[in-house]
Amino acid sequence: MKRFALLGEPVGHSLSPLLHKAIYRQLEIDDASYRTVELPEERLKSFFTGFRVGGFDGVNVTIPHKSRVIQLLDEVDSKAKLIDAVNCVNRVGNKLTGYNTDLLGFAYSLRQNNVHIDGNVFAILGAGGSAQAVGAVLAEGAAKQVYIVNRTPERAERLKEIILAVNDAISVTVCSEQELAERSAELDCVINTTSLGMAPNTKMSPISESIFSENCLAFDLVYSPMKTKFLSDAESQGAAIVNGLQMLVAQAVYSVEIWMGGNIVAHVDMNALVRDLEKAIK
Repeated sequence: MKRFALLGEPVGHSLSPLLHKAIYRQLEIDDASYRTVELPEERLKSFFTGFRVGGFDGVNVTIPHKSRVIQLLDEVDSKAKLIDAVNCVNRVGNKLTGYNTDLLGFAYSLRQNNVHIDGNVFAILGAGGSAQAVGAVLAEGAAKQVYIVNRTPERAERLKEIILAVNDAISVTVCSEQELAERSAELDCVINTTSLGMAPNTKMSPISESIFSENCLAFDLVYSPMKTKFLSDAESQGAAIVNGLQMLVAQAVYSVEIWMGGNIVAHVDMNALVRDLEKAIK
């Protein structure tokens, strides 16, 4: 039996066990299990000692440990190292290697929604770990311009550094919400990477609805609720909207691909997995 888990604190609310079990069902894998492990920081090192000698075959990592686990690994994928965030760890023998499948999941969701990066103008709201994954994808895809809006200027500048490290030909601007509003006509896509919109802040949005237009797409990494205030506001202004469910599904499938090998993305029905999660959220 192959054993997999999600590490974090808290993880009780996570949809990951349900999602991974649905993936295993589709692939007709009956010798794999997936569970959550509530793990405070002081237990991280001892957990990884056990993991290394066969406690688990692979783990996903969520808040607040995505950066903390890096020092406990033997090898880290270059993109995960750049954004200082690992959300997937694979064990081969007693060697542990870290990856970031959030990047792959976000890129997948953009492709599925026909969002072209090359030559387009994006705004990223927030500058945490998820924003860094988003920024790296936009840089790799050769966006024309990226605006960053964040409460903490230092974190926004760090995100700018990451984007330029991937592609220094992109124009990257750290700005205020008011400055972004003045450039709203330019925007092709606005991406919320903050937690605003999740419970208990379901009536909050990180930005004013005046930022949106019918020529703009609003992408929210939040997936529960499925339609946040950010997305409702965008829709009211005629903008197309995308929530984070597809990205969540894709990053999980890419994790399974790392653990199991093969082209698993081509062999699962992503839309059916999204529907499974939609039922669970409702």
